[in-house]
Amino acid sequence: MTLEQPEPDVVKVSILNEESIILGFHLTKFMLRDVISNIPSSNYVIITDENLAPIYLSKIKDDFNKITSEITSAKDKETSEPRLITYTVPSVRQVKSRDTKAEIEDFLLSKACGRDTCILAMGGGIIGDLAGFVAATFMRGIPYVQIPTTLIAMVDSSIGGKTAVDTPHGKNLIGSFWQPKRIYIDLVFLETIPEREFTNGMAEVIKSAIISSESNFINLENGISHIREAVFSNSKRNVPFQGATLATRTPSQSLLLSAIMEAAKFKADIVTHDERDSGLRSLLNFGHTIGHAIEAILSPELLHGECISIGMIKEAEIARHLGHLNQVPVSRLYRVLQDYGLPVSLEEKKIKDLVGKKSCTVDKLMEIMKVDKKIQGDQKRIVMLSSIGNTYEKKATIVADSVIRKILSPAIKILPVTSSNISSIHVTMTTPGSKSISNRALILAALGNGTCRLKGLLYSDDTQVMMVALQKLRGAKFEWENDGETLAVTGGGGNLQVPDDELYLGNAGTASRFLTTVCTLISAET
Repeated sequence: MTLEQPEPDVVKVSILNEESIILGFHLTKFMLRDVISNIPSSNYVIITDENLAPIYLSKIKDDFNKITSEITSAKDKETSEPRLITYTVPSVRQVKSRDTKAEIEDFLLSKACGRDTCILAMGGGIIGDLAGFVAATFMRGIPYVQIPTTLIAMVDSSIGGKTAVDTPHGKNLIGSFWQPKRIYIDLVFLETIPEREFTNGMAEVIKSAIISSESNFINLENGISHIREAVFSNSKRNVPFQGATLATRTPSQSLLLSAIMEAAKFKADIVTHDERDSGLRSLLNFGHTIGHAIEAILSPELLHGECISIGMIKEAEIARHLGHLNQVPVSRLYRVLQDYGLPVSLEEKKIKDLVGKKSCTVDKLMEIMKVDKKIQGDQKRIVMLSSIGNTYEKKATIVADSVIRKILSPAIKILPVTSSNISSIHVTMTTPGSKSISNRALILAALGNGTCRLKGLLYSDDTQVMMVALQKLRGAKFEWENDGETLAVTGGGGNLQVPDDELYLGNAGTASRFLTTVCTLISAET
């Protein structure tokens, strides 16, 4: 007995005044019916890679034949059914080349494909860029559809119409702006990608949230376990078409869908206002000026998102150094990247193990940044964060080389002050808060009634686990104010409840000691 797939509940996002981005679970039949009905063509060509082809192509072909038969018979019995043609490329970066593009074009011509052809790009960013560029130039432009299968493609490369191939001189140097007719973001694809590839994509999701929406960033901070569960939990795979409809969608799946939708919506809005990358679109490059330089040296050992993660920390440190950002947002960014398994420093052991003898010297990074696409003359431009969810300017900001060098340098030389100039030096500095006092303040504020506002709180691993534990105990609510300088704690007056799961405190000694006593306040009735 074959279980019939229900009609999926989808979410649509507008880009360039068209609701052409469609998100959901189990979208294959929906996608095929939509494409055949609304992008009529004589030939549909799926371009994919050798890893995806054996997993998905057979089922897609069967569904395509059934749906085309239904649609053509309903219209006109004499109407010929369209063809489905497939082309598979090796799953390596090197296929994103002029040679491969020419091979695909020759293949299309050999199959008698004309202007009434629609290309379906099914894969990650490499497939999307390559197939999109073929569509942009074949027969002077034919329609194409993006079917991103990796997280980073879902929230980044598939959206915006940038298509290109690489050359020996660099990445994406020959290409075109060519907008896809549809972008189908089917989250079921995420179940078959490696964990490292999913983590790689989370860098772009986090990037979008931290420059656009504090509430979205908070959802990512608080939803780590649920987002991972939506992708890696085996239990949901025993339920046919789990998540396709709202009735079968788990809270974890809903959170994952929301996180990806918000990232896609933010990029779509940017592209709508700046399709050709003339200014506003440069905001999407937070973490990329330095991250791309790191990637140029350490790729393919490090993935794009891993390099951008390190780049975001460095660029946030530049904003803090220049006085545009305080330390709390930097610490929160640092923490959330680590929690999703992303690197925050080139000095991490796992990074050194991956890259071997390769190294990123400051001089080498600065040299690579000279050819960054955001450069104005010889002036480097970096997106400056001003708070969680906001940037200093609505574009990349010019930053002096001396500042970038200072932040990239592994160490600084400190010279003693001489007696001759000591009288002319005046310094104002803010020391970091105390971890121990911060946790004590959190406990007292949570046990009280009303709202306490804490300034100078140290945002660290220990204070973070304390805040999470108090939330799980229903003991307090937290909200950042004044661009992260103040934490508003609404206390529950000691009315604690048994948490839904265990309180994980890591190595936080003060949290362990204080909460052992605090938990005795839980009423026996709860």
